Amino acid sequence: MKLISLRTAFCGLSLLAAPAALAWGSTHSIPQFESRIAAARASGSAGGTTVVRSEIQSALDAFLSADDGRTDAEEYAYLASRIASPVFLTGIDASAQDYLFRYHELNDAVAAPLTTDVSTPAQTPAQILGASGPLANNAWIQAGGVLEQGGVLNQTTLEWAYYSAFGPAPRTFSVVTLNELIVRLNSPVFGQTPSSAEVNGAVAYLSANAGEGARYYVTTWVDPYGRTGPGDIGGYVVASVNEDRDSVRFIEVMTWSQ
Repeated sequence: MKLISLRTAFCGLSLLAAPAALAWGSTHSIPQFESRIAAARASGSAGGTTVVRSEIQSALDAFLSADDGRTDAEEYAYLASRIASPVFLTGIDASAQDYLFRYHELNDAVAAPLTTDVSTPAQTPAQILGASGPLANNAWIQAGGVLEQGGVLNQTTLEWAYYSAFGPAPRTFSVVTLNELIVRLNSPVFGQTPSSAEVNGAVAYLSANAGEGARYYVTTWVDPYGRTGPGDIGGYVVASVNEDRDSVRFIEVMTWSQ
């Protein structure tokens, strides 16, 4: 288990708590979501009159970066009504609908995190990935699950599970497809491209946990205090959640330092 300073812990807790204090709320986010959906249905938009995945992502961002970084209870209920409406779903392509459903599942407005037990596997990242290189050499792997009965991994619990295991407070987790996950794992690490063997090993490790549900999430992180000395470090973390939503595997990758 990594040792982190009280200052780091305090900053992480502050970052996670900050959105509630700065909340704009559904009176701001819902009209913005509706406006973006209306623009996406226009004939001159990226998908023409069909709403495509990138457009639904932009519309749902109204509940995150364009609002307070959280999907609250009113926003969650509003999205539930949209998902239940055949009229609303008409003209939204299958990939965009899939993103909408998965976003709504992950961002369920439950603010209290469940208790999790997440720890470092006995094998090294290179052993788990089956190859060494820039990805394995800069990766830290954690895995575990929910301790409480009847709970599922949502946005809040994923963030707190990551924070508890790794230290820095992550940004909001985003839903990604398997292909998008592979693209992220192929991204440069300290200017070097990971090998295909490393990426394939990481995908195999994550997908073995995700199963048919294919629940994959990605976010970024920054640690302004470093872990082995002074200087900022940062990168991304990918996560897979199983079909029962009670087990998670994280692969954190440090991609830069100052």
